[in-house]
Amino acid sequence: MKLMRCRHDGQDALGVMRNDGVVDVTGVTVDFSDALSPEGLAAIRAHAESAPASHKLDEIEALLPLWPGARVFCVGQNYVGHIEEMDYEIPDFPAIFMRTHASFAPHGADIIKPNASDQYDYEAELTAVIGRPARHVAEADALDYLAGYTIMNEGSVRDWQRRGPQVTPGKNFDRSGAIGPCIATTDDIPDPAALTMETRINGETRQSTRTDDMVFSIPYLISYISTFCGLLPGDMISTGSPSGSAAGFTPPQWLVPGDLVEMEITHIGVLRNWVAAE
Repeated sequence: MKLMRCRHDGQDALGVMRNDGVVDVTGVTVDFSDALSPEGLAAIRAHAESAPASHKLDEIEALLPLWPGARVFCVGQNYVGHIEEMDYEIPDFPAIFMRTHASFAPHGADIIKPNASDQYDYEAELTAVIGRPARHVAEADALDYLAGYTIMNEGSVRDWQRRGPQVTPGKNFDRSGAIGPCIATTDDIPDPAALTMETRINGETRQSTRTDDMVFSIPYLISYISTFCGLLPGDMISTGSPSGSAAGFTPPQWLVPGDLVEMEITHIGVLRNWVAAE
């Protein structure tokens, strides 16, 4: 099942994406975080299976599948291929930083190349979405705490990322990244390490890999993060990007206004955004 936040005729809604359109399930649960719980997902699935599509896909505007109060934990340097192309060393522990809600745009909206830099990069990332409270979770049980998965363009401003020992400035320019188009629930993705991921810039494939190239698996990351803080429904863990980012080319292939960025992960769909100038 593909769950999305969307807008139709000026009204925000919760929907289930199908081939024939979107089923409005707004009234089934109290709010978005409740919808991601096992009980919420079960109720939405039961309603969507018997309901006709409410809107055609081209009639709705995608919103971020991210509740404003949710946290986004990002993992850097987590694909072997990317570590090698950047001439880094394999880390002993995950490098984790946070991103703000305002640093993302939804599927179909413009992402913004900042005026402060010309080193604007793209990074496709499989992103895990928490479905129930998780603290001190054992790695063997970690996938039980997920509602599903989405796609993130972890857009990075590389020179600002390197200005100090913390990467936060280069990772949080307003609307520099994107998330969407939906959250594919775990019943559609039983093994997150068996997916393929591709990034296309203006139709040219730049990133192409399988998700089993991660250094730290999704179960490990859930267990690791839940050791130092409690995870809540709607929180996201973005799991790093593979080789083929703009910084990995010689010369670098930075994004510029007018570029079309498409990121595709099997069983989730395509996250599509145009680059605009600030």
